[in-house]
Amino acid sequence: MKKIIKYIILAVVVIVSLYNAVYFESLDKIKKGQDALVFNAKEFANDFMSNKKESLPAINANQFLLEAAKDVKSYAEQNGKKLGINNDYNFILEGNATVLSIEEENVIVQLNEDNEQKVKIATDFIFGNAIRDASALADIGTFQNTMDFNNISVELNNIVRETIVPSFLKTVKEGDVIYFKGATKINIKKPDLKELRVIPLILKFNN
Repeated sequence: MKKIIKYIILAVVVIVSLYNAVYFESLDKIKKGQDALVFNAKEFANDFMSNKKESLPAINANQFLLEAAKDVKSYAEQNGKKLGINNDYNFILEGNATVLSIEEENVIVQLNEDNEQKVKIATDFIFGNAIRDASALADIGTFQNTMDFNNISVELNNIVRETIVPSFLKTVKEGDVIYFKGATKINIKKPDLKELRVIPLILKFNN
């Protein structure tokens, strides 16, 4: 009888020990924890556009064109940003300009500091990684997968295409004086500074 009681007590101790060793969580709690680990590119892009683009350092567009024209390769390597091994360098530019014409995919502006210098402000076919890479807002080394990193560009371009461009096009007309800040890229193997195209982050009227 004593042996039986002893075995029963031992069994109870083992069961209690095993029970306490197991950590139980509700499915809802587990799901919330997993969701917290999922990167949200849309929120990341919205935060950048709402809180960081105004203070983003930029190169004066006129100065950029003048200096790049002297030695585009050297200038790009010293002042541009690029990802990986390629010939594309990205820049954040800003400037004051006068609207010359409104085309299907771009608004053509003339830089106020030099009436010989013209720039295209992109209003359609907005894609690529120029904003993400020129702003250096994200480091690919901090992301678990390239999809999350690439989705940042997708969401940034969506905001430009759906928010910044429509309100600008609704109002803009030839002769308007504007301030712009945006991202551009140049290929040092095939540079064409006369066709410089800027994806806008900020567009303000100075009329």
